[in-house]
Amino acid sequence: MNIVFHFLFNYLFLDAVFGNASSYLVIIFVFSVILDFDHLPYLIKNGRAVVKKRFGSESRTRLHEIYGLAVISAISCLLYLLMDKQLVVVAASCLVLHLCIDFLTGKSVPFSPYSKREVIIGISPSGYAKKIVFETATTFILGVLFCLQIASLVL
Repeated sequence: MNIVFHFLFNYLFLDAVFGNASSYLVIIFVFSVILDFDHLPYLIKNGRAVVKKRFGSESRTRLHEIYGLAVISAISCLLYLLMDKQLVVVAASCLVLHLCIDFLTGKSVPFSPYSKREVIIGISPSGYAKKIVFETATTFILGVLFCLQIASLVL
């Protein structure tokens, strides 16, 4: 999914769970999208060919798989002991939710680097055009919900 979707989903999810997501807006944004920076080497390496190749499991590092989940969990546990607990929970939740959304909606190589077997759970439709429509529609819906939630804070 795209970075806007990740941010909106994480914000709305955390607001539903904790009720004060607006206090952590910047943290939610940063930790919702930071995992997608692992696509940069793939983008640099493939240049314009990315348009034809698209993004998928081949464009991610192992931090975007179960290995990354284990690393994120270990670091989060350590930081939980040393820092503001609510801040660590919000940041770690954003990272974990990002991984979960990517596992559910895209191709994954969950046991990379130990196995190259690709897994597709199949919640999003197959086919590039259908996937774009699905991603655009879900991002738009989350955007509307986000705007309504922000408007309720202002009013």
